[in-house]
Amino acid sequence: AVLLAALSAARALSTCRTLDLEAARLKRIEAVRGQILSKLRLPAPPPDPEPGPGLPEDVRALYNSTRELLRQRARLREPED
Repeated sequence: AVLLAALSAARALSTCRTLDLEAARLKRIEAVRGQILSKLRLPAPPPDPEPGPGLPEDVRALYNSTRELLRQRARLREPED
C-alpha cells in the first residue's frame, strides 16, 4: 500500500514537473518579449503588416521569360559526354 501511494505521488510529481517546465518556458518567452519591446521603446508589439500589392503581370511575365532564357542557355552550354 505504501509502495502504491509512493508510486502515485511520483506520477503526480512528474506530471506537475512537466507543467511547471512549460509554465517556466512561457514565462521566459514573455520576459524576453518584454525586454525586446523595452529595448525598442514600444509599449506593445507592432501590428502585423498589411500584405503588399500583388506583382504586376507584365513584371511576372518578364521574370519568367528571363528565367526560361537562362535555362535554355545553360542547357546549350552543357558539355556533351
